[in-house]
Amino acid sequence: MRRKEKLEPDVKDRMLLYLLDVDGRMNHSQLAKKTQMSKPLVKDRIERLEKEGFIKGYYTMIDTSKLSFTTFRVYLKFRNLTPEEKKEIINYLKQQGKIGAVVLLAGKWDAALVIAVKDIYDFYTIWDKLLEDNLESIFDYKISIYSPIYHYSKGYLIDKKNWSRVRVLGGNEKTDFDERDIKILVNLSKNARISLSDLSEKLKYSPESISYRIKQLEKRGIIQGYRAMIDVHRLGYEFYKTEIRLSSYKNIQKVLAFCHTHPNIYQVDKTIGGETLEIEFHVKNLKDMLRIIEDFEKEFPKLIERFDYLTILSEEKITYMPEI
Repeated sequence: MRRKEKLEPDVKDRMLLYLLDVDGRMNHSQLAKKTQMSKPLVKDRIERLEKEGFIKGYYTMIDTSKLSFTTFRVYLKFRNLTPEEKKEIINYLKQQGKIGAVVLLAGKWDAALVIAVKDIYDFYTIWDKLLEDNLESIFDYKISIYSPIYHYSKGYLIDKKNWSRVRVLGGNEKTDFDERDIKILVNLSKNARISLSDLSEKLKYSPESISYRIKQLEKRGIIQGYRAMIDVHRLGYEFYKTEIRLSSYKNIQKVLAFCHTHPNIYQVDKTIGGETLEIEFHVKNLKDMLRIIEDFEKEFPKLIERFDYLTILSEEKITYMPEI
């Protein structure tokens, strides 16, 4: 039976999306086994999910703190820009190689940037140039340091609690690496599903050597995982971020465990300069997010002193490997 011209993700599609979120380098044979579909059918479904924009790409989660980088988060509020002017400044930000992520927001901030640098002087050089080119368009800004970020898989795609491995970026001790490792990381960061043969052709290293190095990068925690960039809005979900001031830090591990297993909690950020904790949600609507906050308050009475939230409109650019 032929499928509809316009793709409406079914249970099998959502399972594929979940598995590719858990491990974006999982091959068609592995996916076929886990979903009990044929390999050609898996390939066809993934290609359609990509074509219709449910999957916008694949990226490698690289813990740059192990490469001696510090990650800054910058919030921006623009100054009465027209839609055309806003588009122009967003395009400018996306084109800056040192800026690893550009996210559009609604609420008290209009955009968030992620910038990984070797030291504060490197950050200041980038920040100084950004202000020189755009300060007349910026009404307000706030700068924090991420340390660390906890990434959870999207359990809500399969309507189950999330028990997959937590991917942690930031706040870790540096480890050994060399120029070949960096070249592999740069290419993997652009496409997590690139084949060993394609990497070999680009880098002129043997596939066996590349495979060994990737495994070592994973073992040392530099590579924390691979995931599909899924357009959650296409699936009918909204994306919110809460900034929470906690009254106590004593039960932080229990709080993180609660967030890990909740299917709709996507990420938890710790920051220096931000709130005590920042939690990101994928939910059907704002009421669903507020219900999860209520569940949190029932689980941890009087722990939330105050909270605010932002709506995340779109992830315009995501890369975990800074320019070196």
